[in-house]
Amino acid sequence: MSLFKKSLVQGITRIFLLPRLSVPLILTLGLTLGAVLSVISISSTLLYQPLQGVKNEASLQTFDYRFKMSDTLSVSYWNMNRLVDFSEHFSDLGEWAGIAPSEQDVVVNNTTFATTRYDASSNILSVLGSQLILGDNVTVESPEKYVWISQSFWQSAFAGVKSVIGKQVTITNKNYIVAGVIEDVMAIKSNQAILPQQVWFIASLAKVKSQTDNVGNISNEIDNLLLKSANGQAQLPSQAEVDAWLEDYVTRNVDGEQVQMFLDFITNTKKEAKSSSYRSNMLGETESLLTALFAAVIGLLLMATLNLLNLFIAHYQGRTKEFAIQISLGASLTKVRLLVLLENLPSFILAALTGLLVTGWAIRSLPLIAGDSLPMMDDIGINSTTILASITIILALSVLFSSLALVDIDKQALGNNLNSSGKGIQAQSNQWLSRVLMVLQLSIASVLLTASVMIAMQSYQAVYQDTGYDIGNSYEIGMTVSDEEYVTQLNTFDSYGKSEAKQLLDGLSNLIEQQVPDSQVIVPNYGPLSDSLRVNAFLDEESGVRVIHQIKTLGPNYFSAFNIPMLAGANVSQAQIDNDEDRIVIDENMAKTLFSTLSYQEVIGKTIQMSADDSTPPSIVTGVVANTLSQTGIAEPLGLPSVYSHRVGPGTTMQFTVMLPTGKTITPVMLESELKRQFPRLTNLTIESLADIKQRQTLNQRLSLWIVLAMTGLTLFLAAIGVAGLTQMTTNHRKYELAVRMATGAKQARLVNFILKDALSMLVIGLGLGFIVSVFGYQQVSQNLEMLPDFNWLAMALLDAALTIIVILSVIMPAWRVISSDPMQALRAE
Repeated sequence: MSLFKKSLVQGITRIFLLPRLSVPLILTLGLTLGAVLSVISISSTLLYQPLQGVKNEASLQTFDYRFKMSDTLSVSYWNMNRLVDFSEHFSDLGEWAGIAPSEQDVVVNNTTFATTRYDASSNILSVLGSQLILGDNVTVESPEKYVWISQSFWQSAFAGVKSVIGKQVTITNKNYIVAGVIEDVMAIKSNQAILPQQVWFIASLAKVKSQTDNVGNISNEIDNLLLKSANGQAQLPSQAEVDAWLEDYVTRNVDGEQVQMFLDFITNTKKEAKSSSYRSNMLGETESLLTALFAAVIGLLLMATLNLLNLFIAHYQGRTKEFAIQISLGASLTKVRLLVLLENLPSFILAALTGLLVTGWAIRSLPLIAGDSLPMMDDIGINSTTILASITIILALSVLFSSLALVDIDKQALGNNLNSSGKGIQAQSNQWLSRVLMVLQLSIASVLLTASVMIAMQSYQAVYQDTGYDIGNSYEIGMTVSDEEYVTQLNTFDSYGKSEAKQLLDGLSNLIEQQVPDSQVIVPNYGPLSDSLRVNAFLDEESGVRVIHQIKTLGPNYFSAFNIPMLAGANVSQAQIDNDEDRIVIDENMAKTLFSTLSYQEVIGKTIQMSADDSTPPSIVTGVVANTLSQTGIAEPLGLPSVYSHRVGPGTTMQFTVMLPTGKTITPVMLESELKRQFPRLTNLTIESLADIKQRQTLNQRLSLWIVLAMTGLTLFLAAIGVAGLTQMTTNHRKYELAVRMATGAKQARLVNFILKDALSMLVIGLGLGFIVSVFGYQQVSQNLEMLPDFNWLAMALLDAALTIIVILSVIMPAWRVISSDPMQALRAE
């Protein structure tokens, strides 16, 4: 049998016969490789794979123009009317378009399909480069009568028959004619999952131009505009240019005295204009997350490499006599290294397979971990890039390890190796490389753990922050008003208390309480936690400051039902609501904003004029409540002051917040038939618990928390197994020396101190160097990476303490197993 074949067979048997070397290698390298390959797989898909349905990516840019209501809340100003005017004003830059995704149920032959709805401008296909498969183009003269469906929806709902053109689908109780079939367009920025079943509503830009725009309505209708230019590198308008356009737009579209009011509002409100490439805009924060993950897994891979390199050097230092014999018999150092490479190859291959298995498991777990927050999730998988990366990493590490593992082989000292007794540590076996590698490993661990712990603390605080209320067993019931003229009719009244809108809300509340046993409608609107925010502004006459605030809805039992503390005064009573009195409740933020010099009790009875119309009476403050969070899962919560009122202005969607006893639930079956009978204009019944809303809102932070905790655990595992493995190897090499010391009277505790003292210098230098790099490096990186929170000294101190304990235990435990053995047996074995 040749030496090369013998080395390969020896490598296979060593997997089972030398577990203290093979197990750390396979586990450490396999888990680390799994993390690296997972990030490579995700990144290669999101950053480089062609975007499905968007062939003009290279020519596309996006443009945001947002009103910043606070440090954490910004709202897009775009809608179709503003798109038309803006595109005409900046037509020299290229072709502008808009698209807004949402969820939509579509009924075909009495079967309901969940789809993604696209509301888009009539030039959207030419801008995106999407393909029309069948039927008329979206540029038809009256697109409002028609819908276009995606290829997947065509296949699932109509079996792919070409006669689909002209067939009808029902959406919110209205029938629409199918005008065409468009390829599946999946690469659209959205907060919800993009489904392959899609339905398109097209707005004719020529007709939109003739329609009147409600200039003061800032409702995030279109998140950003799309620009198709010759090379995708157009110089987009500056903030000043867009502000000038907006001022001109308001002046042309608002009449009378309201012009100055709107101009004052837009002048006093912070705005932000931002452009980016199409893919970067679609990925959003995911792009920054990938950058951070790349840095983290490269650090882990480097740490694992140093870890295993230490083990290999310690292992091969015990075999210097064997290598001395081979070289003395004529083998070159290159040949010996090749034999070592073949010997280690089976373990490395097994580590690579383990890494690919871990990668596959991680990718399959993405829907559970990331929910709908990760775009193009269905396209992510183990691809050729992933496999090529695994082969490259394994081969590079194999060559590196086989080269450096024999760094102590010195041809000039062959005689000393051959003449030595083999007991104890060979004189040639210097320890400087192992010590340097261990110091580097501890330093890298300290740096990685610093960033991990900071982000973990931020995510934990965002997920488990105090919202100011208890959601209990509450549900949000939503429904859609299918008739837009009816919505206008509901919002046209002289007195809210006698309005048709109030009667409709009361009727729906009664229906819910009758159909759902033991239920109580707390408010005919969103509850304390929701995905929707209603923001308004008024001018405080005393201070002259424009107060941007949230408008929330209250009921007679609202604050008690959700355990929101009443700090002063009282809630608006049922009688006051029935009489439609101008009474409100404000929160602490509003009280401090308007009445900073008064106590909360002194605020009771004060009036606030929130309308620019002098004929509208001011509202009387009846109570002051504690601050609450309308949305959670945000690192920096929205801090706008709030006003609670009983008046609700119905829109195209209506919500009811319902409380149930613990253990009870609401299902659509309880309401559907009666709702359809009594209120046929209402469709798209949805029911979701506030607990589920909270889970959805905290999804991204929980994802970040789990990823960071996994990275933290893997880093600590690598640090522990590296130190323990090195201690095990070096202690085994010094077994003869330790046995002699014990035979001559040395106590076990003293030997432990002897070994611990040897490791203490590495610990101090490694953690000290890591501390310095972590503090200064983190502060520099955090300035360029917004996702990183502020540096926390307490977290840093706890981190170093935990890492110190883990390292000390990793030294003591394997050392104790060697020291506790019988010294005479060790002497005989040596």
